[in-house]
Amino acid sequence: MYKYKAKAGKIIDGDTIDVVVDVGFKITVSQRIRLAGINTPETFRRKKNSEEYKRGIAAKNYLKKRLAENKNEITLETAKDPDLYGRYLGTIIVKDSNISLNDELLKKGHATVYKK
Repeated sequence: MYKYKAKAGKIIDGDTIDVVVDVGFKITVSQRIRLAGINTPETFRRKKNSEEYKRGIAAKNYLKKRLAENKNEITLETAKDPDLYGRYLGTIIVKDSNISLNDELLKKGHATVYKK
């Protein structure tokens, strides 16, 4: 596992975000991160009045709120290699919590455990 300081950018959905990772020596890299071990309801290509879409938006809004409460500053733990879709699987940690945002989303009912 690798650990980096990062800044959250665009929230794609409840389990995928774009981040700017500080890799040291004043070098930053933009990267799409898939929150490891969880799955949130989809919003892409879903009817806006469907229950899945509404739950997906609720997960996205919760993630957005929690990141904003921490000025979008995160600690990112990630594996060495990306997944099949080119995203890095990561665990997001914010200063005001003793558990990861991945686990918070599960605990609040916004996500389920991802099964391969």
